[in-house]
Amino acid sequence: MLVVAAASVATIAPAYAGLGGAPTYPVTASSTSAGAASQGGAAVARFAASGNAASSTYTVSQTTLASGTVVNEYITAGNTVFALSWEGPTMPPLNTLLATYFPSYVQALTDAHTAQGGGYGSAVVRQSALVVETGGHMGAFVGRAYLPQALPQGVSADDIK
Repeated sequence: MLVVAAASVATIAPAYAGLGGAPTYPVTASSTSAGAASQGGAAVARFAASGNAASSTYTVSQTTLASGTVVNEYITAGNTVFALSWEGPTMPPLNTLLATYFPSYVQALTDAHTAQGGGYGSAVVRQSALVVETGGHMGAFVGRAYLPQALPQGVSADDIK
């Protein structure tokens, strides 16, 4: 049932790229403050990874979907999404956001669901190439996804919020 739920929340959204590729939603250069996103808009904040001056920088592009769900895309200086986070009343379109990683996410959920003998609860996939954590309840969903091997130098999973 969990896999069916994950697949059913995958709604149609603008398909640009996704995790491991270019940002899914347009990044507006005029926005410079995270949290200033309007419905359907995007806000951008630039961060330097903690550590020395030689550490990588990344951008967080925040988009508020029509449903009210806020999606943050963590983007390297090379314009590649290495992580995502979301919070809101509905699940974001994971098939779009996870892009080429979506089939392995669904397969991992199927395997976990079978191994647990069914049931409900948060969905967590932890693989060497992909981590996806989703939780919450109807009207208040949260989650994050990241590529462990693609985290910029000085960035940890704890920085993905």
